[in-house]
Amino acid sequence: MYGQPQLNKLSAVGSKFLFGISLLLAVFTFTRCDKGRIFEQNQQITDYKWQYNDAKTFVAEIKDTNQHYNLFINVRHSFQFDWRNTWVKITTTFPDGQSFERRVNLVLSEPDGHWLGNCLGDNCDMQVSIQQNAIFPKPGKYTFKIAQDMRVNPLNAIKSIGLRIEKNQ
Repeated sequence: MYGQPQLNKLSAVGSKFLFGISLLLAVFTFTRCDKGRIFEQNQQITDYKWQYNDAKTFVAEIKDTNQHYNLFINVRHSFQFDWRNTWVKITTTFPDGQSFERRVNLVLSEPDGHWLGNCLGDNCDMQVSIQQNAIFPKPGKYTFKIAQDMRVNPLNAIKSIGLRIEKNQ
């Protein structure tokens, strides 16, 4: 009986130690998995109705001009989205003020209507590759403006749009 309280103290210390180690491993694992990410930001679409005049702007600081990068558009939409794809207009403004604009088709479903990406509940999250092996010629702040460019306005059931830049490894 005299050794019982000591044993409980050791068990409590041991479980706290194991919890601490588990927490450290989890943090290490989750931060390590995304080490290639340079920039990622998502912006909500008001009332899930994306208007022509509601271009989303993202500013990313690029420091390494020798590195190659992969660029992605993040799209969250509901199951009520009426289209298989969506067209966006992406305007990139370089640190020196020069701009480049291009139209990009974001395919969101298979031809049979099966949604691509990860769908849970009413949300489908998708990361669409828009450029692999990109090179940023100058260090500094790059501004990316993403606008919906479909024939309908507003574009219903788009919940958020985002940009991700990661190192090409």
